[in-house]
Amino acid sequence: MASEGLAMKTFEFSLRFDVASCGLELHELDDKLFSAGCDDALIRHNRQGEVLIEYERAATTALEALEQAKQEVISGVPGAVFLEAKPDYVSPTDIAMAYQITRQRVQKIIQTKGIGIHPLTNVGNTQVFRLAKVMEEFRKVGTPICNPALYEAATAALKLNRDIELRDYY
Repeated sequence: MASEGLAMKTFEFSLRFDVASCGLELHELDDKLFSAGCDDALIRHNRQGEVLIEYERAATTALEALEQAKQEVISGVPGAVFLEAKPDYVSPTDIAMAYQITRQRVQKIIQTKGIGIHPLTNVGNTQVFRLAKVMEEFRKVGTPICNPALYEAATAALKLNRDIELRDYY
């Protein structure tokens, strides 16, 4: 629920769900998602039994937008399991796109500024970082946050993904 007096902002984010156990045809799933409130989203059936739902949603906070969207899917499609929120895990190329700089410039900032950014992991030759952490560290060394709404969405996605990690491990 939007707080009185706070300005609405538009946030871009994606949510990924496992819907394999729902037993729905693609058109039935799309209809249920639309009826549940996902009429501001693009639904991608990107893998067997999974959907990626991309949003541009207005809300007072990014966390409010992501939580509301997640609850719409879970209530509209019983059995849907929340898997991931984006933007969170990113590569140097994703960071470069967010800052509108080259990938090489991103690598140079990470390597030469002595900032506290370390990849979570490597996938092949690609390093994987958490976007909110990268943006915080870039700001500390004089590279301002390029897009406050993106930073807020990345921070909210990080929180939701940590909640998933706790759910899966405890």
